[in-house]
Amino acid sequence: MRLKFNLKNFQEDKSVSLEEEMDSEDLDLDIGVMHFPDVICVKAQAWKTGNDLTVQAHIEGERCFTCSLCLEEFNNVFEKDITLHYDIKGLDSVAIDPDIRDEILLENPIRILCRPDCRGLCAFCGANLNEGSCDCKSETE
Repeated sequence: MRLKFNLKNFQEDKSVSLEEEMDSEDLDLDIGVMHFPDVICVKAQAWKTGNDLTVQAHIEGERCFTCSLCLEEFNNVFEKDITLHYDIKGLDSVAIDPDIRDEILLENPIRILCRPDCRGLCAFCGANLNEGSCDCKSETE
C-alpha cells in the first residue's frame, strides 16, 4: 500500500496532501482489454474531523484499450475526481489504494470502441472495415 494517510500527521483544521505516481501493476489494473502503459498520477488531500476522514483525489493516466469490434489498440486519457469518506475510529492510518483501484475499474466501459462509427472486422475474411472494403460477398447476396 503506497497511498496511505498516517492519522497522527493531522492537526486540527489542517489538511494533509499526498501525491504519488504509481505503476498499474501496483494497483493490479492490467485487465484484458485495458491496461495503463505509463504511470497513474494520484493527487489527494485529506481532512480529519473527529472520527471521520474525508479525502478528495484527482486520478489521471493514459490507458490503452483494444477495440471490441476491430481489435485495434488505441489510447485515451483517464481523468477522474473523487471524494472518499472513512470512519477512522481506532485506526492509526488509512490506505486509499483499494478505493482508487475500484474507482478506475468502475470507469472501464463495457463496450470499448476505438470510435463511435467503428465498422469492425469482416465476418468472412477478417479485414478491418475501417481501412476500406473487402472483396467478400455479403450474406445477402
